[in-house]
Amino acid sequence: MKKTLALLAVVLSFLLLGAAGKPAAKPKPATASAQLAAILADYEKLQLEQSPLTRMQQGLAVTQLPDYSYEGDARDAQRLRSFRERLARVDPQKLTHEEWLTREILDWQLARGIEFHDHFRVFFQLTPYSSPLRSLHEVFTGFNFKTVKDRERYLDLLRQYARAVDQLRANLEAQRALGILLPKAEIDTVVGLVRSFIRKPEESLFAVSDKRQEKFYPEGAAAFQAQVLKLVGTTVNPALEALAAVADSPEYRAAAPEAVGLGQYPGGQETYRSLVRLHTSLDSTPEEIHRRGLEEIARLNARLEEVRKRVGFEGDLEAFRQSLKTDPKVFVKTPEEVAERLMTPVRRVEPRVRDFFLHTPKAPYGVARLEPELEGSMTYGYYRQPTPERAEGDYLFNGSKLDERSMLSAAALIYHELIPGHHFQISLQLENKGLPSFRKNSYPTAFVEGWAMYASGLAEEMGGYSDPYDLAGWIANDLFLSSRLVVDTGMSSLGWTRQQAIDYMRENTLESDTQIGTETLRYSVDIPAQALAYKMGSDKIWELRRKAERELGKAFDIRRFHEAVIGSGAMPMSVLAKHVDWWIAREKARTPP
Repeated sequence: MKKTLALLAVVLSFLLLGAAGKPAAKPKPATASAQLAAILADYEKLQLEQSPLTRMQQGLAVTQLPDYSYEGDARDAQRLRSFRERLARVDPQKLTHEEWLTREILDWQLARGIEFHDHFRVFFQLTPYSSPLRSLHEVFTGFNFKTVKDRERYLDLLRQYARAVDQLRANLEAQRALGILLPKAEIDTVVGLVRSFIRKPEESLFAVSDKRQEKFYPEGAAAFQAQVLKLVGTTVNPALEALAAVADSPEYRAAAPEAVGLGQYPGGQETYRSLVRLHTSLDSTPEEIHRRGLEEIARLNARLEEVRKRVGFEGDLEAFRQSLKTDPKVFVKTPEEVAERLMTPVRRVEPRVRDFFLHTPKAPYGVARLEPELEGSMTYGYYRQPTPERAEGDYLFNGSKLDERSMLSAAALIYHELIPGHHFQISLQLENKGLPSFRKNSYPTAFVEGWAMYASGLAEEMGGYSDPYDLAGWIANDLFLSSRLVVDTGMSSLGWTRQQAIDYMRENTLESDTQIGTETLRYSVDIPAQALAYKMGSDKIWELRRKAERELGKAFDIRRFHEAVIGSGAMPMSVLAKHVDWWIAREKARTPP
């Protein structure tokens, strides 16, 4: 034993002194770039662990669903704090510009994530726009069976789904104990949404058809399908019913408030201001945003008056409004006609794309109808980005109650959702091989929605509103999005009732009562402050464009500006402003005086 220890000491001495008998050099401290890369690697591992959709986006198998419990939320917050502490030690002066962007975006994302967790108990997780159930369902409907082992993974995910539903139920009950209950006006919507997922096992969205399994080992398929149906009937459906029953109970309904808006709840005002920062990525206050909305409504009403005169309408502006809302030409009868009304404007601007953009995405685009269970609770629809299993990016439109859904703003809507809006920005981001994974999957609301709204305004320059009624539709769309600045802040921070918001939107927008009804609940209950991002983000992009045009003069190239804005992916507006300043300086350097 003594000889062994002696030999070990000699070996250790040799390693410490080096082969030449000299002290080994101390390892050099990691460079700023290496520090950042290490943080990113760890952060992206965390994202893959926590986000099923991120895994699906990268073509990886989903093995674990998120933890929605308050305990899980506390653990997540601590992880984010640790990452931010590490990031603070990275010297931004020693990074390339793209690395600097990564550092700034990640720091903002971590800060907002921590702040979000601080207010987590005030948020409702079951409303149509905020519920995680929709994204969880994509895990099952998009599940790709490749091997027999995938069957057991699918069954395990079904068990995890039931656990997640139980966590959402526990959170709803914990909120009730804190005096945070869904407003009465939202209860039926939430209960109806949850129960829409409770179906006969063989008709459930979790059921697995023969067709989905026929491409791989068929033996055992029947037994597997029977296991799925049993789990749906005995575990998944009861969990969903227990969740719906909480809000549907007489006791909950009796205690639920008549009022809407976050401001009425304990900590609600602070939570709303936090959400304003999160969604706008700017330091504006609710009061400032409210005033901005009032100013924009006045400006846009004046512009609509100009269109009224241009088309020779003889009545006053209010009569013109009513005409635009009720003209049979702005309504269609079938979902197929909706699709045609949406795609026709797209074809109109396609020939002009190269005049405004240096690069366009490879992913194809189109439109499709929204899932039936969501049509009753969503005003419009949403953009669904491409995935490895589904190459197309498409806009899912609401095809219900078409006699109440004006198509006046169809052109403005589809420029916002497809090209040059969401589809261009999001698909280019996903296809950008130079971006770290977390930036490919980062979507600050003000940037994403601000770009889409900017794009629908840009379409006017692209010839997208050659018909004055299409232009009226774009103004109507802007009126609608600008009204959100007024009513969102009004209901959640300034004490407005929902009826006040409804009356304001009736007076200043061209939306139907059905649309105004779901929208006011969206702002006040579902995702407060999110709707501010559209106009606030768009305003910022226009402001940056005017600055670039002013400073660059004749050297300004709209294609290069758009490349600067969306070529590095989405980012907070505060970071975008610094990035555009950097780009302007580069443009000045490359252009002879």
